[in-house]
Amino acid sequence: MNSRTSYVHSLTNISIDSSSVLQIGDSQKVDAQSYILAVQRDKVIFFENEFLFRDYVAFCEPFPLPSDCEPITTRTFHENPSIRVDKVNVSFAAASAVIHIGSSECVEMETRVKNIRHLVRNKR
Repeated sequence: MNSRTSYVHSLTNISIDSSSVLQIGDSQKVDAQSYILAVQRDKVIFFENEFLFRDYVAFCEPFPLPSDCEPITTRTFHENPSIRVDKVNVSFAAASAVIHIGSSECVEMETRVKNIRHLVRNKR
């Protein structure tokens, strides 16, 4: 990995969610994982151990990785040994997101979300 110096003049309005990364500079590996189990109910009654990740297939199955179909050859030339950024304005980085200014050798991201809604319907 070619290492370069990163210069950032201004970062504004940054809000980073869980398992997200704000990286200025080079990184060998970025690995962010986020498992979200969101439950919405009309009546706020919850029981201990009612919702466990292991009870949902979405969190138990292995994550499918893309297969290497064909080799990709790249050749890069960095005329300038630095990365210069004037202003970064990001309002929000959600689960397992990356805001990265620099070089990375390996980036692996995974987010799994299960939404559950228990809503009371009026009988007519």
